[in-house]
Amino acid sequence: MGGMTGGQYLLAFAMLVTGSINTISTKLADVQCVPTKISLDSPSHVNCDIVHTNSTSAGVCPAGCTTFNHPFFQAAGMFIGELLCIIAFRATLLCAASKARDTSLVDESSEYSEEAGLEEGFPPYIFALPALCDMVATSMMYLGLTMTYASVFQMLRGSVVVFTGLLSIIMLGKKLWMCHMVGMFLVTAGAFVVGLSSVLGHDGGSAGAAKPSHPVLGNIFVVCAQVVVSTQMVVEEKFLSRYRVSALQAVGWEGLWGLLFLSIALTGMYFSQVGPDICDGHACIENAVEAVLQVQTSPVLMAAVLGNVGSIAFFNYFGISVTQTMSATHRMVLDSLRTMVIWAFSLVVGWQDFAPLQVVGFAILFLGTLIYNELLIIPGVGGGEAGNNLIETLVEDDEVDGLLGGQSRWQQSERPQVNVRGGRSYDGTIN
Repeated sequence: MGGMTGGQYLLAFAMLVTGSINTISTKLADVQCVPTKISLDSPSHVNCDIVHTNSTSAGVCPAGCTTFNHPFFQAAGMFIGELLCIIAFRATLLCAASKARDTSLVDESSEYSEEAGLEEGFPPYIFALPALCDMVATSMMYLGLTMTYASVFQMLRGSVVVFTGLLSIIMLGKKLWMCHMVGMFLVTAGAFVVGLSSVLGHDGGSAGAAKPSHPVLGNIFVVCAQVVVSTQMVVEEKFLSRYRVSALQAVGWEGLWGLLFLSIALTGMYFSQVGPDICDGHACIENAVEAVLQVQTSPVLMAAVLGNVGSIAFFNYFGISVTQTMSATHRMVLDSLRTMVIWAFSLVVGWQDFAPLQVVGFAILFLGTLIYNELLIIPGVGGGEAGNNLIETLVEDDEVDGLLGGQSRWQQSERPQVNVRGGRSYDGTIN
């Protein structure tokens, strides 16, 4: 990252910090002790100490208390954070309009306004289906996070590269080069090693380290969620190939749709009559009312929930700013550094033991990501421009053009970049 200005370093640091806070705050909320019997009619007076960092994910809580286990409620917080990006988008437009009043900046800002001001140039409902995928994927990931390690959770999210590449071939008729196939293979191998480390690498750990309740099941949830995430990314590309939409605007609209869908889902979960939770005397899948009341009993829990909401909003803003002022490559590298920060934090606070196998798995994952994004060229494998390494798609290009009514983003740029954040990737604007 040589040659960066002070402002660019600040943006990179802000993206790294806010992205790390997002996962850490979500996991921190999962390990807080809260009253088990609390409702609007009967508020709890039980004093629940927070779960110490050397407690298990199942929770070592006082009598009458349990750990805060509301993954769907936390997913709603993420969508609220995404919705806040609309405010950032509006503020950006106001700043551009203000600068446009200066005659010396008319030409520069008018170009920006032309690109960012197309709010009415697309139907908002195109974000509904991606938001539905986002809701399912985020809920699955947060559910998996309650069962596995925060660092393993973050590393396994890198497997989205594999599923996105495969679905892009099938659904969009894209072309993958040999370097992409090698990268996908390494990412798959790395994800397998990381998942294996959460099962084998911690069996002999110290008694003080956290032991998730179901690491294997949690890992499965996280990986399966990446299938939904990749579906979301492909659907986004297919729907948005004809539009130019501000990235902040796209994130905000998906936040709005996602919050709407999840609010309906939370209502159904409350009256489901089946599930591990208790809602007004009957079994249910998720008790969002109880979650709100439990948040009010713990300042630490409230800070963690608000940290989840605020961090996802700022992470999106800083991530997009990094892409626009530097490059998508910088953003991808910073996202990998974020994984290392979360892993280091988990070791320091005692959420997990040091596992050499996990380090090996992450190294393979990182190597695969570099090769996939053509940041590392391996002799004999080549890059995206190596025609002899081309793997033909399952759908012919002319069929895809007829389906999309024009060129997709991938066809315009034969070099795919996958940068994961909170569920998907937005690099600059969507063509």
